[in-house]
Amino acid sequence: MSDDYVPKANETNRLDRWTLQEKVAIVTGSGRGIGQGIAEEMAKRGAHVIVAEREQGRGSDVVSHINNTGGKATEIKADVTDKEDIRNLVDSVLEMHGRIDILVNNAGMSILGDFIDGKERHWDAMIGVNLKGLILLTRAVLAHMVEVERGKIINIASPAGQIAIIQHAAYSATKGGVVAFTRSLAAEVARYHINVNAISPGLIMTHGVETYRKADKVYADYFKKIEEAIPWGRPGQPRDIGNLAAFLASDESEYITGQCIVIDGGTMGI
Repeated sequence: MSDDYVPKANETNRLDRWTLQEKVAIVTGSGRGIGQGIAEEMAKRGAHVIVAEREQGRGSDVVSHINNTGGKATEIKADVTDKEDIRNLVDSVLEMHGRIDILVNNAGMSILGDFIDGKERHWDAMIGVNLKGLILLTRAVLAHMVEVERGKIINIASPAGQIAIIQHAAYSATKGGVVAFTRSLAAEVARYHINVNAISPGLIMTHGVETYRKADKVYADYFKKIEEAIPWGRPGQPRDIGNLAAFLASDESEYITGQCIVIDGGTMGI
């Protein structure tokens, strides 16, 4: 493109569609980590972000940061395993804004360890948050999206749902379920112009990753090897996931649905 290139009028309008101006986005588990990165990047693009955390106040710092830097955010307590919380979240957002344009199912948990030593209560907890909670909230939001015949749903999956990762057997099962759910639901609701996609983050430097690295030598050694092997030369940051999520939430991603996009600096390609 030459330096004197001037976009035509219709191209300028098309570029404007990259924004999320006036969109309303629910982002679960957005009080820190990847969810925080997603919330902040969407807010930068004009979305009013609902920071949904299971404990009241856990997302207050993120909300304050977004609002103090010119964005718009509101915190609503929502435990995705609690049907009453889900109902309250959806009803509250619709009452405040009259619309839900974007749902990001980011809330998740992992309890790692050798499968043979695993505890059933740990498996139940991961299934409850990572898979069942995601499904329940999606159904609650879909009722509105189907009615208005538009919407963007973005599920946070994991490479653990697609490839073998040590000490992740039960967690991998939940994330594999997220990928399958994403693809099947996308085909089902495409006729309503609702996009359903998943993002599969590689090694992203979050508080949770640092905690595991300090607590478990096997885990630390494993992720050191991954970090050293990343072709891009660095581990990911929450904003990297946020940028992709913002694109998938925009009008420009209209023809992308039923996909699980890996974002890992090229690691799964080697």
